[in-house]
Amino acid sequence: MTPGEQKKIQRQAALARLRAIPPSTREEYSAQLRGLLSLHLAGRGQTIALYYPLPHEVNLLPLPQNYPQHRFAFPRCMPGRKLQFHHITEPATQMEPGAMGIPAPAPHRPIIDAREFDIVIVPGVAFTRAGARLGYGGGYYDRYLPRCSRAKILALAFPEQIVEHLATEAHDLRLPLIITP
Repeated sequence: MTPGEQKKIQRQAALARLRAIPPSTREEYSAQLRGLLSLHLAGRGQTIALYYPLPHEVNLLPLPQNYPQHRFAFPRCMPGRKLQFHHITEPATQMEPGAMGIPAPAPHRPIIDAREFDIVIVPGVAFTRAGARLGYGGGYYDRYLPRCSRAKILALAFPEQIVEHLATEAHDLRLPLIITP
């Protein structure tokens, strides 16, 4: 079995575990993770890349309101499987339907260059404690993260997302920090 085939099977299993988490537990985990993240958000204004959470993901949407001293950006999927991040102060009003139905910044919102980020919070389906990440299969973040030259790269993960082993390929980037409740 190829690594790509293994990843597809692992992705399906991980998504099934995520979707089985009761909504109340997901919100409890999300609140705990936002609290743990607060240790990295203390101090001066920072530029932080977020993602718009799917229903089974960590809810990051309170962060812009909770940390007005920071500048937050959300991704927009572009042709060629590329990401472009736009400054967002109010996710509820400054987003529109994007690729795959995921809310994305309106295109007129200011673009933030990858080199400006202090922190990039990366989505994923599953992770290992050693930093391996299984995403959704598009490779968007594997292409984008090398451009974030000065950013602290991290992920927030529910306990159900942590696994012992993930199939990886040469282009898959490892994350230096994965925060769990």
